[in-house]
Amino acid sequence: MTDVQMCKDSEEILQPFFLCEPPEQVRLFIMLFCVSVSFGLVINHPGAVQFHSLMTGANMPQNDRRGLGYTACKAYGFIPIPKLSQVQFQAAGWLLVANLLFACHPHLAPRFFLFASFVLYFLYFGQLYCESKHGGHGALLLPSVLLLLVLSGGPQGSPWSIAFIKIFLGLVYVAGAVSKVVISWGFFGQRWLGSTMQAYVMDSMWSRPHRLSVVRSVQRFLLQRWYLCSFMALSGLAFEFGWLPLVLLGGRVGAVLAAAIAFSFHSGVDLLQGLDFLPFWCPVFWAFLPDVQSLWYGEELMPHATWTAILSQGFEEEPCRWLMSAMYLLLQLIVAVRFMDFREGMECLPLTCCPMFAVPRNLFGDEVRGAVMTDSDLRTGGSIDFAYNFFPWHSDLPMQQENLKALPGRTLFWMSTLHVDPLLSRLLQPEFDGKEFLVMANFDVSEELRGKLAEFATVLEEARPEDWMDSEKVGHILDLLAESRELFEGHHLQQEPAKNLKELRRSASDVWAMTENLLCGLASFSPTEEHPYVVCD
Repeated sequence: MTDVQMCKDSEEILQPFFLCEPPEQVRLFIMLFCVSVSFGLVINHPGAVQFHSLMTGANMPQNDRRGLGYTACKAYGFIPIPKLSQVQFQAAGWLLVANLLFACHPHLAPRFFLFASFVLYFLYFGQLYCESKHGGHGALLLPSVLLLLVLSGGPQGSPWSIAFIKIFLGLVYVAGAVSKVVISWGFFGQRWLGSTMQAYVMDSMWSRPHRLSVVRSVQRFLLQRWYLCSFMALSGLAFEFGWLPLVLLGGRVGAVLAAAIAFSFHSGVDLLQGLDFLPFWCPVFWAFLPDVQSLWYGEELMPHATWTAILSQGFEEEPCRWLMSAMYLLLQLIVAVRFMDFREGMECLPLTCCPMFAVPRNLFGDEVRGAVMTDSDLRTGGSIDFAYNFFPWHSDLPMQQENLKALPGRTLFWMSTLHVDPLLSRLLQPEFDGKEFLVMANFDVSEELRGKLAEFATVLEEARPEDWMDSEKVGHILDLLAESRELFEGHHLQQEPAKNLKELRRSASDVWAMTENLLCGLASFSPTEEHPYVVCD
């Protein structure tokens, strides 16, 4: 076996590095991972094109930027992402799919196509930083996994890169848990409890209502029981804190259990909150397939292959690429420890401290209150994700009235800013601070709907912080929410018949005009006194 086939570190870096095959287990993971991600890209591509057309064609304020995350930061904090035209954007998407599929073939230089996919990720997803399906944190895992796969060992080597991918994923989960605890206690002086879970699920009932009534009933059942909200909150923290130790110390049973718990966690988040991590995040769980196979067949696929043995063997085989992979994990750890996502201008995505839902919430306490209702289905692709960002009174890239009119469906924002935490005040334009009730929409809001939204804000303003545990009071605001959604939908139904009637009258008028023209034409050929009502200009 030559050095090129083994792909070991040598003076000839590029040629043997890009041409050699990865280990068998890594090849299997590459194939399953790349095919799964490609499938997600193809399924969601029409929505991405619709979003790109909307953002560029209507000249939305978000069109001024390209990047990652909702702030459109540069890749790794310093690499700018160019703005692509519609044709270039679609070409980048299909090239990304093609490169991922080419990487599945072991004899077509898979490392080259993996690295090309790594580059194309930033070109493609950098155009979709605030899209409802591709934006946010749901796809941030992709480039890191691709890069770690590029640095994997040779065909006869150990699958140490899979171990690094699992550790990297565990570091991201731990970062999310630490962010929730430190940000809530250290910065806001509050505990991250069930009230936070209750508030974020209720947000989704405004902006991301599930189409199935049974899911909405489950949401209501959970939110009216404080102990279930607390259980969900604490179990989420336990999952994020305990996932990596379970993988590292639990053996193959622990690894399989960790993967199953993580997949269930993301499925639950998708169901209850409409945040989809399935197409671009969950394919990484194919890394646990060897553990499932070992457990199923009752034998180790790699005897005596402990974590320390795999990693030490990998260092002996390819110390250069092993150290590069280890340095990448160290950078992720530094970003998490420094909470760089919270420091303005210091974000370096895709490395992240994963601060999702880190801000503590209590709907019945003194906090900013508001929501958005829209005809667009934010659980699918093709829309600007304005559930928490880009609202009309936001200090950065706000959606103004002319922007709302360009949206394909009806959209309504409302907010009460009587209580703005100093840590969050920079997100609000100063002139809108201290307002009892704000509302903006791209349609004529009925007084009944406006009054119902104001009543919702008033009820919360008169409540006490501990009321989040009162089932009756929670049920009351859930009723107000449901009534507001019903009025929003009913408003559409009321406008539609009038619109249809107007179109019907216009059609009848057009038919009569055509009839007049026809009669005028006939009259010009045979003028008689039988049709005195026909007047020809």
